[in-house]
Amino acid sequence: MKYRNLLLLIFLWVCAVSVAAQTPAKTAAKDWAEQWKMATEQLLGVAETMPAEKYDYKPVKEVGSFGEQLKHATLAMKVLLANAEGKTVNTTEAFAALEKLQTKEAIIAELRKTAVAGAAVIGRVAGKTDGQAVESQFFGKTTRRFLLIQAIAHNNNHYGQLVYFLRLNGLTPPGSR
Repeated sequence: MKYRNLLLLIFLWVCAVSVAAQTPAKTAAKDWAEQWKMATEQLLGVAETMPAEKYDYKPVKEVGSFGEQLKHATLAMKVLLANAEGKTVNTTEAFAALEKLQTKEAIIAELRKTAVAGAAVIGRVAGKTDGQAVESQFFGKTTRRFLLIQAIAHNNNHYGQLVYFLRLNGLTPPGSR
């Protein structure tokens, strides 16, 4: 009887450890998805706030305009997230395609499409294969996780820059309303 109880206890312990081991990956995937959603919604929020006639605005001649900043952020998302899946982006072609976008509506549509595609990449990678090494067009050999971090951080960087552009134009960013 004691032997059977011991076996039952060991069995239950193994099951509990197995379930606990699976939980961090699910939690990590959820955290990645939430961070991506927050970063892209903030970027889309500032993109929607700036009036179309101000998409050419730049505070000084040495920096890209508001619209150019959004296109740059979009291109970086495309490359970083493709690289996170082990794919390569022809940056010359991707840049040329983004350069053709001349209106607020077209830029936001491409940004939104890229954000949705990025969420799908994160769903496929985060908590599953994010520790695997891949080749990055920007960073060389690194992990998928590092590229996800960079995609989110890069979005946050440009969000901060674009908030400044809004403020210089007397506009309140969505996150401050």
